Amino acid sequence: MNLRMKKTNGKFYFINETQRLELYLEQTSSDLVMERIEGDFELFAGGHNSPELVSCSASTLTTIQSVLEDAEMKQPESRAIQNWLIKLNDLTYEIDDILDECATEFSKLKRKSSKLSRYISLKVILLRHKIGRRMNQVTRKLDAVAAERANFHLREMSINAERSTEFTATRETGPALNESHHVYGRERDTEKIVEILVNHVRGNEEISILPINGVGGLGKTTLARLVYKDRRVIHHFDKRIWVCVSDDFDLKTLLKAMIESGGGNASDLMHLGSLQRVLWELLNQKRYLLVLDDVWNDDQDKWSQLRDVLACGLSGSSIIVTTRLKKVAEIMRTLPPHYLTGLSEEHCWMLLRERAFGQGNKELSPKLEAIGRQIVNKCSGVPLDAKALGGLLRFKRTEKEWIYVKESEMWELPEEENLILPTLRLSYHHLPLALRQCFAYCAVFPKDSRIQKEELIFLWMAHGYISSKRVMEVEDVGEEICNELVLRSLLQCDTDPDTNKPTLIMHDLVHDLARSILENEIPRTQVLRNVRNASYSKIRQVNLRRKLMAFPTSNKPEMDMSFVLTNFCRLRILDASWTGVVDLPRALGKLKHLRHLNLSGTGIRTLPKSLCSLLNLQVLNLDDCKELVALPKKMRYLVNLRHLYLESCTSLKEMPSKIGKLIGLRTLSLFIVGRNRGNRLEELECLKLCGDLKIRHLERVENPTDAKKANLAAKENLRVLWLLWEREKIASKSGGEEIDEKVLEALEPHRNLEYLVIKGFAGRCFPVWMSSPNLDKVVDFIYQIAGIVRIFHNWEIYPILNPCSYVMWRGSSTLLRIQQ
Repeated sequence: MNLRMKKTNGKFYFINETQRLELYLEQTSSDLVMERIEGDFELFAGGHNSPELVSCSASTLTTIQSVLEDAEMKQPESRAIQNWLIKLNDLTYEIDDILDECATEFSKLKRKSSKLSRYISLKVILLRHKIGRRMNQVTRKLDAVAAERANFHLREMSINAERSTEFTATRETGPALNESHHVYGRERDTEKIVEILVNHVRGNEEISILPINGVGGLGKTTLARLVYKDRRVIHHFDKRIWVCVSDDFDLKTLLKAMIESGGGNASDLMHLGSLQRVLWELLNQKRYLLVLDDVWNDDQDKWSQLRDVLACGLSGSSIIVTTRLKKVAEIMRTLPPHYLTGLSEEHCWMLLRERAFGQGNKELSPKLEAIGRQIVNKCSGVPLDAKALGGLLRFKRTEKEWIYVKESEMWELPEEENLILPTLRLSYHHLPLALRQCFAYCAVFPKDSRIQKEELIFLWMAHGYISSKRVMEVEDVGEEICNELVLRSLLQCDTDPDTNKPTLIMHDLVHDLARSILENEIPRTQVLRNVRNASYSKIRQVNLRRKLMAFPTSNKPEMDMSFVLTNFCRLRILDASWTGVVDLPRALGKLKHLRHLNLSGTGIRTLPKSLCSLLNLQVLNLDDCKELVALPKKMRYLVNLRHLYLESCTSLKEMPSKIGKLIGLRTLSLFIVGRNRGNRLEELECLKLCGDLKIRHLERVENPTDAKKANLAAKENLRVLWLLWEREKIASKSGGEEIDEKVLEALEPHRNLEYLVIKGFAGRCFPVWMSSPNLDKVVDFIYQIAGIVRIFHNWEIYPILNPCSYVMWRGSSTLLRIQQ
């Protein structure tokens, strides 16, 4: 296994200090990873002390790890702890760069392994000395920072430790409604749920379980209280019980709470059997309503144990569950979840006005109302937002004060007066560690952005937030994390109306949460100071079109490509898409840490040869580079390249030689068939391609055996396939018809294909596989002859070109288009 794979398993550069250190330590604490790092690091560091250096550093970091969770909880109130975390943050960047350089040099040496005995020269000795010296310096810094932790009296906690009882107690809820405050805009929700409980499920023998699901602050608990207090519900159920679950889904604790809420006494009951018996006596032969508020548990076994205990009431007994997590709702439900939506702007304004001026609204002025209605736009329909902002404005009566609130971002408002983000931050703290930095990173995108799911996963890869997991490819891990964030109501799924590709949307309030994590956990003054210092050693991402750089996140209006290549030598991501760039200097090759390069939509004609020295490059996006005529000849050296996008590169003449050596390649949107060895279809044989593939100039295939070597039938993740013959005149070459038929026969795709386009085909008959039931996802067949387009739908039998030939197409989702 090469060092790149080992290095990927130990990545740790993250958005804020605790995330970075925690995940790094979790990944590097295992003996296996340490053994790998020590072995490869010794090659460069030289001497007998290199393994001890790495072990010593890991030991020091492990001692720090035990207090990081407590440090994260305390740092908003302590500038000293903030500064301590910043020092740790800087060190992780430095260690990461050292290991990344080791990995890069190792890849270079591996490529030249045949000449390794001659290559070990003065250059290697100097490199050993340089890296060894840098690691010694980092170790000394790390020891000094570790020693400082004693000053802060931090508690040792596991990373996923339960929050303190005081913290949980502040979230405890009950069924009582505050009668002094009106509840706006929930009449229909209340009516719908009450109707279900009282009428629709009254005859159900099994317990009916109805989840109320939505992001934090939408009013799930308030809605549950409205239902619980409804006179029809009170009359319908013999027993009503309310339990606030929160973090602790312990069966004995829950049973005690149910007994107490139901009017029993559980103070002396210690054993599970006794608790079950008392609860059974309380609920037996009664139609009951149980509200489980604020549920986070997604362990199906724990829920099954509780459900078994509750299976003792009369028919129509029901449970309401409030939760932020779609996953929890799906695990617990027997009825479709009630997805709570935001309030209207008018209802939000009424709620904000009540909190700001009281129910009498005596001090309301037209000018403040106008500003207040603009402030309501910040609420995005979330009642907690409206209440909190109204509370902020309660003792503010000048236009200047209201305008300040209107123009401030939610995460910039004083937290001691603002309960919104602390409430939402619960969702963040309940995330598994591996998801935290992935979630916070989404704040890099502007509000109301449609985030391309695939692009987001690639950016996570570039920053090292995700890596492969056992048999799962890194992209599949990213897909899993996206799905998990959707299930936790932190992201919403959608489809781009233009591209029909999956996109993700982040609610404005959740974006404020992510932004607060991204910005506030590194003090703002420190962020600005780092940017002005112009050292830029921590800048990992640049977007030239938006003039944005991260991290820390900042805009730099004067930034151009020359400035980037001069100052940001440690970039992981460079996005120059749609910027008008027409030429790239050789200095691009100095970005040896670069993982993601997006040049789509630019006017470049060629790429510098130095691009082929970017051994860490994973994604190269050249879509819509219509002037691009050639790719660098030695692209086969980009051993970590996984995605090469060449859509609409209409001027591209040929592929670089031996692209088939890039065995990690998963996306190759365009392949141009050549006549020489190294450019033929056989280069596709070992590539496990996914997504879209367009094969051009199939008329250059002289031997159908070469087409068979493309091995398309084995590419199970290929979804879109274009097969293009581009001769000036169809069948201009003697025997062209027969060759085309044999070539198309050899290019049989996998049955998972969803979209097939054939253009310029000169044969008389189509191959047998086109009528095979194996292609069971085909729904439509479209072909064009002499400008006439004909469309046939599934389960039809119809002639194809030759009236004597027939093809039957079946299935549900594939579109086949044939053009001439």
